[in-house]
Amino acid sequence: MTVYITRFAPSPTGNLHIGSARTALINYVFKSQHPNSKLYLRIEDTDKERSTEEYKKNIISSLKWLGIEWENNLQIQSLNINRHLEVAKSLLENKKAYKCICSQDELAERRKKINSGEINTKKICITCENNNKVQSLEIGYVIRIKIPTTGKEILKDLIQGQVEVNNYEIDDFVLVRKDNTPTYMLSVVVDDHDLGVNFIIRGDDHLNNYFRQKFIYQYMKWEIPEYAHIPLIHGEDGSKLSKRHGAVNLIDLKNEGYLPSAIINNLILLGWSPKKQNDEIIELANIISKFEIKTLSKSASIFSYKKLDYFNNHYLRLKTNIKIFEEYCRSNSALEKLLNIDKEKLFKVFNVYKKDISKYIELLDIVEIYFSNNFLKKIDKNFEQDFNYIYEDFLKLIKNINNWEYENINLEIKEFIKKNNIKFPVLGKPVRYLLTNDYNGPSITDIFMILGKTKTLERLKRYNI
Repeated sequence: MTVYITRFAPSPTGNLHIGSARTALINYVFKSQHPNSKLYLRIEDTDKERSTEEYKKNIISSLKWLGIEWENNLQIQSLNINRHLEVAKSLLENKKAYKCICSQDELAERRKKINSGEINTKKICITCENNNKVQSLEIGYVIRIKIPTTGKEILKDLIQGQVEVNNYEIDDFVLVRKDNTPTYMLSVVVDDHDLGVNFIIRGDDHLNNYFRQKFIYQYMKWEIPEYAHIPLIHGEDGSKLSKRHGAVNLIDLKNEGYLPSAIINNLILLGWSPKKQNDEIIELANIISKFEIKTLSKSASIFSYKKLDYFNNHYLRLKTNIKIFEEYCRSNSALEKLLNIDKEKLFKVFNVYKKDISKYIELLDIVEIYFSNNFLKKIDKNFEQDFNYIYEDFLKLIKNINNWEYENINLEIKEFIKKNNIKFPVLGKPVRYLLTNDYNGPSITDIFMILGKTKTLERLKRYNI
């Protein structure tokens, strides 16, 4: 049985994006399907200007929150720069790379001709490779890889199928900059090889990079990994998923009150569906047993927040996830305050309203009604006369209920309605308004249970016929 070594390699230049989280998830699922296989997490921080420690910590904590596990030895790309330069030197010495001193103006002019079609090869430098003076320089040059101008390269991708590119379409890209720092294109290949990575799952925006990076493997006589380039996810308008579509980073989704299981459920079904399963609800253990990477769609998938809300509502309603709700409350200053005031009441509110909310943050607009001591200082509603007739009797009924339990209260209300020969809305709507300042909402019995007898009577008594 093949042992696979995979990796997830984000750059700490921003918080973990939902699209990157999907890539990490698929790597984790694939690794988990194959005994003794490994998934490495590599932080690609060679972009020093944009990389920060804060983003690095966010990526790590977001992956842990999502439940994605990797090998204990976290890889930091910037610690391997000497090794990257060592490989570049080897390529240079073996005539697989060359020094280049072309100016930005010269390169811009060459690119202009390439883009206009005046030149049918993407080779960007045509003067330095055979210039002995340039190749003898000690400083002031970049190192470019040598790419043949004839022939073609073929990738047999597990998702995209067979992809072919002519060599003249591949540029002689830079391996090492003038300041003697390695480029991403070099570093990623060296690190993957040194980790023993033999299966690379990444976004299809990196598909063209394969045809460039494979030359480093080939020239170094290293084994080339297998590849699976997964399609990107787009917003519902068909454009690249961005903040204008809504929250796109894991930390934002977490802060809004989405559950990891809902995000995983949603992400895995983008471009894939389990065989013989009509229900879209599928948890991680089930995903691992059913997922087939080769059946993933080649096309971009649409990320729907309505779908995410649907999944999240399902998972937040599960009794087994009540601890996650409490943890969320502890992480939100407003809810934590209410939790410390009256945890039981907060949980009652959640249990009554959870069927109607798609994420925990929505509870903030609901709980205020139940924790306020003066929300009904002014009452200017005049209810139907039928309610006025029964109001005093109903108030007495509530006062006399000693067994303040749901079933008992519900029964007492039903008997009162029957005895007074009225329809429920005659009683229910005005009572709900008196208790919550809203005609719409949960059953009045649910509201009674949340408020408790003392608060219920206090609010009902404020009505003056």
